[in-house]
Amino acid sequence: MRVVPELYCFDIQRSIDFYVNVLGFRVKYQRPSEAFVFLTRHGVDLMLEGLNGDGRRWITGALEYPLGRGVNLQWDTYNIDAFYAHIKQYSPDSIYLPIENTDYLCDDEVVIQKQFVVQDPNGYLIRFCDVKTQAIAEV
Repeated sequence: MRVVPELYCFDIQRSIDFYVNVLGFRVKYQRPSEAFVFLTRHGVDLMLEGLNGDGRRWITGALEYPLGRGVNLQWDTYNIDAFYAHIKQYSPDSIYLPIENTDYLCDDEVVIQKQFVVQDPNGYLIRFCDVKTQAIAEV
C-alpha cells in the first residue's frame, strides 16, 4: 500500500517551481488544462492541483491560506545536511523549523531523527527527516 497526497494550490506554476527547483522533485506527468501535475522524488509521489483548473474538486471547507492546517507530511530523505543547505540557500523563507536532532524511545531502541520543516507557497508543512536507531545499551 502507498499514499500519494494530492494538494490544492493557489498558483500551480509557483508551486511547481517550488517543488521542482527548491525541493528537487521532477515532473512525472501533467495535465495543463486541469492545472494538475504529478511529481516524484526518491520514491515519494505527490500530486498538485491548481484551484483554477478544470479538474474535479474534493473540497470540504473554505480554502484560505495556510492550506493543510493541522497536518504535516513527513518524508525520509537522503543526505539531509546538503538538502537543508540547498533549501536554506534557495528558499530560506520557506524554512518553518530549522534542522534539529530529536531522540525517541521506541521499545528497546532509541530512534534518532534529524529533521527540518518547510512551508510550501500554499502553507502546507513538509517535514524531511533522516532516521537512525541505536540499541539502548549503546546510548
